[in-house]
Amino acid sequence: MNDQASSLRRIVGENTTTSDPNRVKVLCITSGKGGVGKTNISINLSIALASMGRKVFLLDADLGLANIDVLLNLTPIYTLEHVLSGEKSINDIILDGPGDIKILPASSGVVEMTEMDHDQQVHLFRKLGEIEREIDYLVIDTGAGIAPHTLRFVANSDEVLIVATPEPSSMTDAYSLIKIMVTRYQINKFRVIANNVVSPAEGRQVYERLQKVTRDFLKTDIDFMGHVLKDPLLVKSVRTQRPLLQSFPEAPAARCLISIARGIEKIHKPVAALKSLSIEHTENVNHQRTTSFWERLISWRIS
Repeated sequence: MNDQASSLRRIVGENTTTSDPNRVKVLCITSGKGGVGKTNISINLSIALASMGRKVFLLDADLGLANIDVLLNLTPIYTLEHVLSGEKSINDIILDGPGDIKILPASSGVVEMTEMDHDQQVHLFRKLGEIEREIDYLVIDTGAGIAPHTLRFVANSDEVLIVATPEPSSMTDAYSLIKIMVTRYQINKFRVIANNVVSPAEGRQVYERLQKVTRDFLKTDIDFMGHVLKDPLLVKSVRTQRPLLQSFPEAPAARCLISIARGIEKIHKPVAALKSLSIEHTENVNHQRTTSFWERLISWRIS
C-alpha cells in the first residue's frame, strides 16, 4: 500500500501551489447516459487531486442509485438520508476514502431521496454547506441523464465535466444534456472527457464530433479536458473494488487521469492568476465568487 502511494506521488509530482482559501472549486462530473465510466473517473480524479496536496471531498449525488461505496468496497453506516431525516450531522456520515479523500455517501434504492420537496432540499444543502470552508475541491458524481436533481448540480457547479465514449448513443445523450443546459438554463461552459478510447486520436475525435454539433446547432463551444484509454487494468481494479490509481498507478488509464487532474489544477490557480484575463471575464468570476455553491443550489429553480 505504501509503495503504491509513493509511486502515485512520484508520477504526479510535488505540488506546492497555495490553495485559494476563499473558494471551494466544485467539479460536477456527469454524463448523458449511464455506463460510460463516470463514477470511476470521479473517484480516480479525486485521488489524483488529493495526491497533489489538495483536500478533496467526493459527493455521491446519484441520490437513488448510489454506487461509489460499492466500487470502493465501503459499507457506510450512515448516509445523506440520515442527514435529511435529522438523525445525523454531515460530519457523522463522512467516510475516509482511499488516497486521503473524503466521501459523502448517498443512499441506494431509497426512492424518497430522489423525491425531496423544496424544503427538504434546502435543509440538505444547508447541512452540506457546513463543510465548504474545509475543502479545496468538491467533486460531485451525479446521476446520469437529465433528472431535476442532476440538472441542479450541473447548473451551479464551477466546472461541468461531461464523460462520453465513442459509442453513438453516448455522444447523442451527451449532446442532449448540453442542449438542455444551453437552451433552458443558459449554461454554456462545458468540458468533455472522452472515456474508454483506444487512442488519443479517438479521444480527440469524440470531442470534435460533440464540438461540431454544439457549435453548429447551439452556437456554443465546448472544451476538451482529455481522454482516458481503454485499459484492462481498469476493469481489474473495478472487480477488486480498489481504485485504479491505487492498484495500478502506472497503468495507461491512470496516467490519463493524472493528466486530466493536472489540467484541472492549471485551470483553478489562485485568484492572482486571473490578472491576465480580460476585465469583463474577471468581473464575472468575482461576481460568481460572492455566492457559495450551496446558496446557488438553494436559490436555483428548475423551469
